[in-house]
Amino acid sequence: MLYLLPDELLVAIVEYCDQKTRKNLSLVSRRLRNPSQHTVFKTVYIPGHIFDTISTLAIVGGELLPAILQNDRLLSYIQTIVIAQGMIFQHLGVNNMELLFTALHQMQQLRDIKLDEIPFTTTMLDRLCEVLSTRLYNVELWSCTYPADYTVQQAVLEIHRFRLVLGGHEWINGPPPTTKVAIGIIQRSLSSIAILTLSHALGVLAYLGTMPRLISLNIILKSDSNHEGLSSFLVANPQLVEFTLEGSFYDLSLLPPSALPNLTTILVDNAEMIRHLVPGRPVAKVEIFGYSKYEIMMDGLHALSRSAAPIVELTLPFHHYFTHLYDVLGAVVKVVPRLERMSLSFRAEVRRIPILSCTF
Repeated sequence: MLYLLPDELLVAIVEYCDQKTRKNLSLVSRRLRNPSQHTVFKTVYIPGHIFDTISTLAIVGGELLPAILQNDRLLSYIQTIVIAQGMIFQHLGVNNMELLFTALHQMQQLRDIKLDEIPFTTTMLDRLCEVLSTRLYNVELWSCTYPADYTVQQAVLEIHRFRLVLGGHEWINGPPPTTKVAIGIIQRSLSSIAILTLSHALGVLAYLGTMPRLISLNIILKSDSNHEGLSSFLVANPQLVEFTLEGSFYDLSLLPPSALPNLTTILVDNAEMIRHLVPGRPVAKVEIFGYSKYEIMMDGLHALSRSAAPIVELTLPFHHYFTHLYDVLGAVVKVVPRLERMSLSFRAEVRRIPILSCTF
């Protein structure tokens, strides 16, 4: 009998169903799929073609956006929103973008916010920070620009996972003016951030202190030579259990042996980092994802035997000629006898097979 009902009644019925039932209805048939999808949507993506995942209708001058923002039912089910610049401002303009940030309050299930190359206005930042002060969010800011004189008004922001990407900024005498806003957002979230990722933004660490809930720190590509700031931050956060370091130019020789007493997982792109991070710490999982010279690789492997805990998981890369493969495997067997899982990745120039991988 459901097939005989008009779409309006089907949508009204679906609103009373739980989420699992809605999903199942959308999979039954084409007749039920379209009405069910009105309440199934969980993600809003705003790339060059706005709201592709919601509607295939053409958008002229942003005329569709106000109608979407007035759809409380749709907004209430959004869990993830991605706003990328692209051609978006040719369609929306600043006024509609500010309306979009105002509508974040209506997205009661919203948890993940990714903003890519957004030129923030004061109003947009006000609305964003107001939302971030209400409950825990996962936030990513990719190469955004901010008003240079903006100050975050909220005393505390609730962010669980934060990723900051600064594209092409030069840190000479302190952070660029607009970057200070991003630093202010992190400073207001020091008590809640558990996972912090910084790309081209190593200098940010100099403005942060102890982050009591931080368990995972990921540094991707350095933007300056502030090695002292990195070491000081690691010393100030002994609760860290996972550390990712991508970039072969970091100097960890300044890191005291007492730092990172709870470190269990290390991901680095250079085996030389192992010598500074493993000895004396309870490291159980190590991943090296960049190619190192044979001597450096062997030095790093020998340092694994000095871990305060058994190494149970190890990932290693190899050159495409498999040079010294057996020597390396022999060293692994000797220094990590309690290994439970080892993954090997290597490039092979064998006909048309560009990449091979092995897992033991």
